[in-house]
Amino acid sequence: MFDNKHPWFVPLYRRVLIIAVCFLWLVVESIANQPFWQIISFAVLIYAIWTFLYTYEPPENTSGKQD
Repeated sequence: MFDNKHPWFVPLYRRVLIIAVCFLWLVVESIANQPFWQIISFAVLIYAIWTFLYTYEPPENTSGKQD
């Protein structure tokens, strides 16, 4: 879907921030009582947790320089 090996995702706080935004989106949709968007935002949240916390492996070259 996208390149989660990009050096921008190396710091943990950035990955956690993305997950927090997804969680806030879920909260907003829950408050608004929008079941369709609740399911979509929940799926995105689970995908973000899976991608950025559970299976994340930092790229080999984290210095930003390419050979």
